[in-house]
Amino acid sequence: MALAIAVSMVAICVIALVLAVLVLARYRRDRRRWRLYWGIGIFLVFVAQAQEAAFYFGLWSQLLIRSYLVVVAVLVGVLSLGSAELSLRGRARSLWYGYVGVSCAACAAVCAVTPVSSSILYEGVVWGMPPIDVVIVSSLATIPTALLLIVASLLGAVRERRLRLLYITAGMTVFTVSGSLYIVSFPAAMFYAEFLGVVLLFLGFVNVLDRPVPSPRPMPA
Repeated sequence: MALAIAVSMVAICVIALVLAVLVLARYRRDRRRWRLYWGIGIFLVFVAQAQEAAFYFGLWSQLLIRSYLVVVAVLVGVLSLGSAELSLRGRARSLWYGYVGVSCAACAAVCAVTPVSSSILYEGVVWGMPPIDVVIVSSLATIPTALLLIVASLLGAVRERRLRLLYITAGMTVFTVSGSLYIVSFPAAMFYAEFLGVVLLFLGFVNVLDRPVPSPRPMPA
């Protein structure tokens, strides 16, 4: 079991890092800002997974756990900015940028001054409840942004016929619910779910998202 968890952690880190590099490389070519935000967000997924691996292998410090709680909140907000670039316009986009900035800054400020007990770890896994003020600010930073990311991906898949966005929707949904899988008697379940989520995001982000689906040819008269 320990070997399975260790392998899944390493695989998640490698896939997330490769995906972040590929998305950011494409941003350098076409300068589309949604690629920049998604690339940074996926890189933060890599950082969060690397921190989880550090906890699992016995590393612990207040700086590490506090930064982890900030990263897992901020990465969803940054990913949602990419979706906002595709789905929101004008004042709505500006308001969303402001909301993400304020909520992520609040999360970082609260985590910086709130001690976190080592009891938050269970068998090397971040599973316990953080302090209530951290839970509140993290929820404000993650729940609305995750919903926007999922809904925007669904709308983009339907309205613009970008069916690959469904991979992103599925990947984010898996990440959102993966933590609940640890309550079953299979500790590696959460890591397998995170691995599946990264693979789905990989399929969604790496493919050419803006390649139009060919229109059906008209039937001959």
